[in-house]
Amino acid sequence: MKQEPPLVCDASVVLNLGLRGGLTSLVLKIKATRPLVVTAEVEAELQGDDPGFYGKFLSDHFQRVREPLPCLPKVEQASLPDGLDAGEMSVLALCLERQWVPSIDERLGRQVARALGMMPVGTLGLLQMACSQNWMSADECLDAIQKMRANGFYCPKVLVNDDFADYFARMV
Repeated sequence: MKQEPPLVCDASVVLNLGLRGGLTSLVLKIKATRPLVVTAEVEAELQGDDPGFYGKFLSDHFQRVREPLPCLPKVEQASLPDGLDAGEMSVLALCLERQWVPSIDERLGRQVARALGMMPVGTLGLLQMACSQNWMSADECLDAIQKMRANGFYCPKVLVNDDFADYFARMV
């Protein structure tokens, strides 16, 4: 099987895969197809949210890139006038430099990624991939969304009659 390009995750995606969503089994499936990466800036952001858990979670499942990011000025320029946080900018700069895939949940981060010619994927996109690859059932994906929402992930509510395809279609 051909290895996909690395997926560089912003803090919100790591939080959703970690304690918010309890999606370690999904992390293992993704890791089997492509490396998962975080930047030093994302790692620093995660120190404010259960550093013991996320320190181990990152060391067990993610490669860490801690080096200068030459494309950072280009990302900063593209994000003006609103700006992105340091984690989002570092993810986009690394992906722009190496042609990797950014995994960002924030709308502005995804917009800047597309403006720079990248195709971002967020937590919901990872769940859609899990469903399409039969790594998780549609019901498991909806349950994960409800769990993440209950733990602070901002996304639309799952409606009573939703199946995962209906829910995901509302997102695009």
